[in-house]
Amino acid sequence: MTILKPTPVIPLERVEHPLFRKQNIRLDMLRIDKTDPLISGNKWFKLKYNLAEAKKQKHHTLLSFGGPYSNHLHALASAATQYNFNSIGIIRGEQQLPLNPTLADVTAQGMKLYYIDRKSYRNKHQPDTISRIKAEIENNDPFNIGSLAGQFYLLPEGGTNSLAVTGAAEIVRFIPDTTDYVCVSCGTGGTMAGIISGLSHRHNSHCKVLGFPAMKGGQFLQAFIEQLLSRQNLSSNTIPWQLFYQWSFGGFGKLNRQLAVFLDDFEQKYQIDLDPIYTAKMMYAIVSMAEANFFSPGSRIVAIHTGGLQGRRGMHNKLQGLLTKSD
Repeated sequence: MTILKPTPVIPLERVEHPLFRKQNIRLDMLRIDKTDPLISGNKWFKLKYNLAEAKKQKHHTLLSFGGPYSNHLHALASAATQYNFNSIGIIRGEQQLPLNPTLADVTAQGMKLYYIDRKSYRNKHQPDTISRIKAEIENNDPFNIGSLAGQFYLLPEGGTNSLAVTGAAEIVRFIPDTTDYVCVSCGTGGTMAGIISGLSHRHNSHCKVLGFPAMKGGQFLQAFIEQLLSRQNLSSNTIPWQLFYQWSFGGFGKLNRQLAVFLDDFEQKYQIDLDPIYTAKMMYAIVSMAEANFFSPGSRIVAIHTGGLQGRRGMHNKLQGLLTKSD
């Protein structure tokens, strides 16, 4: 059972980088950021079966977690509006007024926001934290639904669970059979796990999946992705995959002038907007790896554009400052 509209045609756009031409390597970008204007990129796939399950369980409200520029909450609020759910966002940190563009968007879509301190946020999925959140929502009854106020369909931060992996596995329908490398940026690892799962069912064993964590200290993703795959009854070595940790640029949400210049140059040359949190770091990594002759001549690479462009609004001033900063 699904409730999202059918997946649109997703374009595969060639990136004619001179380095790749020199090495006889084909680099394409799969533009899943174009799936939906608001439920964008990997979020469309990760929410697909979760929304269906929430309907099946007869829930009226969706609840999830995120930072103040969360792509996941932005997509969730839009999906809730389109498919007749209430939505609640649990936000990391203190309320800041006026609301930033992301939080202004989600509240305009009807999402109710609750803020919790960073210590509580680290324990957000612990039963006692969930109980406190539930009690506060029951007390406030933000949607005026009485005894149903404390009943909600809970999605983890980033939306990654087994149903999200099932949805993300469908991305491989748009990846050509002749692909040698699939590259994807990583936040919670759900999209990468889904791509590995999807390729394994297609028996495309020659294709290797390369993941690029956007956060510093992303080594925990190795075990988490293995766990997600095991829940899909897959061995972690069904499809060869590898994580690369050296391109986090200092951590999640961090960037420097080097990355800002790369992003600006890439967009001007190829007319493809990148988000600085995820996709720009991945593309920088792919070019760096090609410079180090990581890819064999004749290889075909598909880089997944996972969306996230709405969050760029919060990085605009920082990007401009870095671009105008002298070396």
